[in-house]
Parts: sequence; structure tokens; C-alpha cells
Amino acid sequence: MIDLTTELIAAWLRSSDARTLMKEIVAEAVQTEIRSALEDELIDVERAAAILCMTEGALRKAVERGHIPCQRVGSRLRFRRTDLMRDSRACR
Repeated sequence: MIDLTTELIAAWLRSSDARTLMKEIVAEAVQTEIRSALEDELIDVERAAAILCMTEGALRKAVERGHIPCQRVGSRLRFRRTDLMRDSRACR
């Protein structure tokens, strides 16, 4: 008895339609992973201030007042990109 399923799948995988579909699936998965990694990235005061179009001093004061969410890593401030982009002060 011949297993046609395996042969049909192998033939389809060799087709240009299958290669195109696989490339699209992989590209979408990679873009999703990159987007997720960037959104969860913790950034320093200098980069956060640039994103918000403010000085580092002004950013530190806004953090002290509780206006901008941040995390402390040791004695350093770190900001999530998603929190900064959600903020209405972000440069457009």
C-alpha cells in the first residue's frame, strides 16, 4: 500500500505557493516577536527623555511627582517603551 498523503505533502512543500506561504508565516512571527521585545524593553533616562521630548531633569521630576511610571533597577530609573508611548507627551 502506498502512502499518498506523505507524497502529496512533500510535493506541495516543494511548490512555490508553499514556499511563499511559509515565508509570510515566518515573517509575521518574526515581526510579532520583535514588536513584543521592543515594547517590553527597559530604557534609560536619556532615551526616555528623548522619546518624551523633555530634559532628563524634567523627566526625573515628573517621575518624583508620579506622573510617569518607571521601574528602579538598583538606584537607576528604567522605563518601559509601551508606558512612554502611551503617554500623551511622547513626541510625534
